[in-house]
Amino acid sequence: MLYFLTGITASGKSNLAHKIALEKNMSILSVDSMAVYKGLDILTAKPTDVMQAQVKYYGLDIADPDQNFSIIDYLNYLIDQDIPEKTYSEDILAVGGSGLYIKAIIDRYEFRPTDPTIRSELEQLNYDQLIKFHNLNNIPIPDIELNKRRLMRNIENFMLDEAKYVFPQLNLPNGSVGVFWNHPNYKENIEKRTKQMIADGLLDEINSISYPSKTVLQAIGLNLSEDIEENINIKTKRLGKKQITWFKKEDRLKMINSENPDDVYKDIMEIINE
Repeated sequence: MLYFLTGITASGKSNLAHKIALEKNMSILSVDSMAVYKGLDILTAKPTDVMQAQVKYYGLDIADPDQNFSIIDYLNYLIDQDIPEKTYSEDILAVGGSGLYIKAIIDRYEFRPTDPTIRSELEQLNYDQLIKFHNLNNIPIPDIELNKRRLMRNIENFMLDEAKYVFPQLNLPNGSVGVFWNHPNYKENIEKRTKQMIADGLLDEINSISYPSKTVLQAIGLNLSEDIEENINIKTKRLGKKQITWFKKEDRLKMINSENPDDVYKDIMEIINE
């Protein structure tokens, strides 16, 4: 079965998850959109080599730092690793704070692909021509405020519906599938962690990346100021605020407001041991 130990960044969820994985003989699935990148061990606070020798980790080091790694890439990785099937034969603990990754897994997102040829053809049509295209091809027109972009997307969805991507069914607990740790002192924790990262050689790690992707650059927070420490703190605190807003809407995760890891441990273990 697949369980979720999620939380605000710098809450301490990764260390707690490792402890639980050792106790329950579980594998860990990282649901962190930055931990997928190779060479960002310090920036993403990845588990140490010792920790990875103790517990099987999925979702780490699967993309080069110059690659724009999408949610589709991540879900395809899970399929390649047989994660959906493994949830029926073993227990896996999903750990991280990337809301889109987590929601995509829990809700089995459907993604309709885009076809560059179709898109380029539709780009040549104006609004009235797109309406006419709908009528000629018996494509239902959406009952919403329309513009050219929405009409184009509606046509693409209709034409590519048979090729839509549906993530496979997983073995999840009934009711709550896990917890979200909302640590009240996350801002202070972020600042402490950033200082430690810099002491551990973060600047050398960043400078070793020749062509960082847009995602990696956003995580570092370049162009916010000349101070790399301030950059990271600003970006990470913004991330924390977004995580709280996002996960308040996820009713299958129990939100725990506590600075005590024992409280989080108690709740997630209740779900695992049901």
